[in-house]
Amino acid sequence: MRYKPDSIRHYYLEYMATEECKLQAEQSQVIVTGDEHAFGFVLQEKCNVSLQTNSMRSSGKVLCGETFLIPPDCRCAIDNSSASTAFMLIIRFQCSASVPASSSPLQPFRLVEDFRLYTFRTPQARSWVQDFLGDIGSREPALFYQLQSHLYAMAAALMMIVQKPREMEKSLVEYVEQTRHYIMQHYSEPMDIEDIARLSGASPSRFYQAFRRQTGLSPHKFITKRRLDASLTLLAGSKSSVIEAAHSVGYPDEYYFSRMFKKHLGLTPTEFAARTKKRLACLSPVLRGDLSVLGITPELSLERGWVEQPEIPLKQIRQMEPELILAPPIPNDIHQELIQIAPVIVIPWKKYPWKERLLDISQLFDLQGIAEHWLSYFDMKVENARLHVRQHLGDDPVLLVHAADEHRFRVFGMQMKKMKDLFYDDLQVQPPEPAREIGALDVTSLSDVAAIDCDNILFLVGHAKSEDFCDHLALRWRQLRRSRGKKRCLFIRHEDPLLYNAAAHEGLVDQTVNHLMSKGS
Repeated sequence: MRYKPDSIRHYYLEYMATEECKLQAEQSQVIVTGDEHAFGFVLQEKCNVSLQTNSMRSSGKVLCGETFLIPPDCRCAIDNSSASTAFMLIIRFQCSASVPASSSPLQPFRLVEDFRLYTFRTPQARSWVQDFLGDIGSREPALFYQLQSHLYAMAAALMMIVQKPREMEKSLVEYVEQTRHYIMQHYSEPMDIEDIARLSGASPSRFYQAFRRQTGLSPHKFITKRRLDASLTLLAGSKSSVIEAAHSVGYPDEYYFSRMFKKHLGLTPTEFAARTKKRLACLSPVLRGDLSVLGITPELSLERGWVEQPEIPLKQIRQMEPELILAPPIPNDIHQELIQIAPVIVIPWKKYPWKERLLDISQLFDLQGIAEHWLSYFDMKVENARLHVRQHLGDDPVLLVHAADEHRFRVFGMQMKKMKDLFYDDLQVQPPEPAREIGALDVTSLSDVAAIDCDNILFLVGHAKSEDFCDHLALRWRQLRRSRGKKRCLFIRHEDPLLYNAAAHEGLVDQTVNHLMSKGS
C-alpha cells in the first residue's frame, strides 16, 4: 500500500548508489527504476529526457546544471542531440515513511504524486559531484552521511517546486519585501537579521519562513548571494584585488570571503578574475545583458543598428584591440573585417532560448558554475512570481502587449518565443485563445488590441514612460471594453529597449512581483 503525502508524519530517504552516464554525440541511453527513485544531474551539455510508464509519458529538455526526477517503476530515455559528449550522474535512492496512529513498519511512498518531468536547480550541486563519484559501495559511514545530506537538500529543492506555498499575511509579505529591498541597497553594511526578524511583528520563525517562501532563500543566504553577485563586477578582469572586493561587499575577512566565493560559485575569486581578463568587444546589447549576470563588462559595447553605418564602429573596435569579439549574425563583409582584428564568436541569439545561450556564453569563459548559480536563483524568483500570478490572476486569460507609445503596440502571442517563455511558460499567465495563434502582432491603435477577445491586459512599458501615460492607457482600455465585466489592466516596467536576455528577464520577473504586490490581494 502506498500512502498519500498528506497522511504521512515522517519521511525517510535512503541513498543507494550513484552511476555515471556519458553519452557521445547523438547517443541515447535508457535508465530503468524499480521501487526506487533516482535524480539525474546534468553536468555537461543538455539532453532530451522522456519518462514513460505503462500508461503515462512526459518529456522535455534538461539543461546543463539542472537536476530531474526519475520516479519509481519508470523507463527513462535520455537522448544527447548535441555535437559534444553529455555527462550526468544518476543518483538512486529509496523513499519510505511512517504513518500516524499506526504500528506498521515503514511504508514506501512516492516523493511526487504527479507524473511529469520535474526539473530544478540546487545551487551547490556541482560541488557535491566528487562526493557522489567517491561512492564505491563501501558504505563508509562519513561519506554515506554526507551523501544522505546532499540527497535531502536535492529533495527539498524539488519540493519547493512541487508544493504550493501557503498564503502569508499581507503585512508580513510587505515587510519581507521592504527587507529584501534594504538588503539589495545596503548589502555591504553589517546586518543583524535577528533584529530585523523581531521588527517584523511576527515570530522569528514565521519571518524566516515568509522570507524563504517569497525569495526562495533564507535571509542569510540572500545576503550572501547579493554580496557575491556584487563582487563579480569588482573582480572581473582584475579591476579590484580580492582584498578590495571583499571589503567593498561587506566581508572584512578576505579569507572568509574567498571560502564563501569558492563554496557557492565553484571557483576562487582569483580564478574568476583570471578567466575574465580578456579584452572583450560586444557587438549586441542582447549579448551584453547575458554577460552582465556573469559579472562581465565588455571593454567596448555597440548598440543596435551599427551595421548600417559600420565605418566608425569598426574603427573603434580596431583602436580598442580586443582579444575576443562577440557578435550577432552580421553581413559577411563586416565579418571578414572583424576576423582580421580578433577571433569572432557569432551567436545567433534569436534562434534558441536565452537560458541555453547564457550557458553557452559562460562556457566561452569557463564560467559554467557562475551561470548555473545565477539560473538556480532565477528559477527561485520565477517560482515566487508564479505564486503571485496565481494569487492575483488565477486562471483568467491575460493579453500581453508592449506599448511603445499611444500609436505603437505589439501583441505577444504563444508563437513568439521572446515573451512566451517568460510570461506564458515560466510565470504561467494564461493566454487568451486568440493569442495561441499569434506571434508578434504590430498595430497602431488600442482599438485594434481591444478587438482581440480578452478582458484583461498586461502592458509592458518602458521605465521612462510617465504614470500619466499608464493611467491614460488604463482609462482607454476600460472604455473600449466597457461591455465586459471584471477587467484587469496591469503595467510591468522594463528597461529600454525590451531585449531577450538574462538581465532583462530577471528585471521583468522582479517588476511583475512588485506590481502584483502593490495591487494587493
